[in-house]
Amino acid sequence: MNVLKTLILGGPLGLAHAVREARVARRLRRVATLMDRERALHREHMAQLRAELDALQSRQISSTARAASFWKGLS
Repeated sequence: MNVLKTLILGGPLGLAHAVREARVARRLRRVATLMDRERALHREHMAQLRAELDALQSRQISSTARAASFWKGLS
């Protein structure tokens, strides 16, 4: 029904324009969806990297504390 109305009001040129606009709108939605997925994946990766960084920092702190305790015990 909408195609017929477009064809009647705008003729073939109007129909071509409507098809082009619909295609652009569909691609806009697709790109926005892909960007949202990529953003979510990026957040997930960053959370994993932060957890790994925290674990490494904790190991570094405990290693430094053990070394300090060792050297203090030798004096």
